Amino acid sequence: MAKENMWVRVNRLLKQNKVSQSMAAEVCGVKLRTFQGWIHKDYYPTVLGGYALARFLGVTVEYMVTGRDADAKRQIETARTMLKEADEKLKSIRV
Repeated sequence: MAKENMWVRVNRLLKQNKVSQSMAAEVCGVKLRTFQGWIHKDYYPTVLGGYALARFLGVTVEYMVTGRDADAKRQIETARTMLKEADEKLKSIRV
C-alpha cells in the first residue's frame, strides 16, 4: 500500500465532512486555484493556513501532516488507566 500523504488525508477528511475544496481554500485564506495547486504539487500550506485547515477539519496539524495523532495516544492511555481502575473497584465490591 502506498504511503498516504497529507493531501490524500485532507481530501478524505473533506469528503467525510462534506465540505468542498473551495471552502477549505477560503479557510486557508487562498484562492481555490492556489489550494488545488498545493494538492497537485504536494506543497504544504503556510503555517497559519495549515493550522486553520486542521481546525476546520477537526484534526491536529500533526495528524494532517503525518497521519499520527499524539493526542489519540494520550486518550488511549487515559482510557486504559480508567478501565484498570474501574476493574479494580469492581473486584473490591464483588460479593
